[in-house]
Amino acid sequence: MMSTESVIAEVVKERRRQDAKWGGPEHDDKHSPCDWHEMICDYNGWARRMIAMNSPDEARQRLIQVAALAVAAVERIDRL
Repeated sequence: MMSTESVIAEVVKERRRQDAKWGGPEHDDKHSPCDWHEMICDYNGWARRMIAMNSPDEARQRLIQVAALAVAAVERIDRL
């Protein structure tokens, strides 16, 4: 069983990956709060599908991505 700290570290790593891929705040700030909500819901839906397909590792990865997207959404709001 992983500790909260190690899961949070995975979310931070995923957040950094997202920034490297998409360009960080400049890219993120182009998205509205509704856009962020939609992205989070989409990834959460993928997690649900992976659980239904008995793929817990894939579901877990999607949930890490959901958490990182939620962090990005909060960061965007904080920059307003």
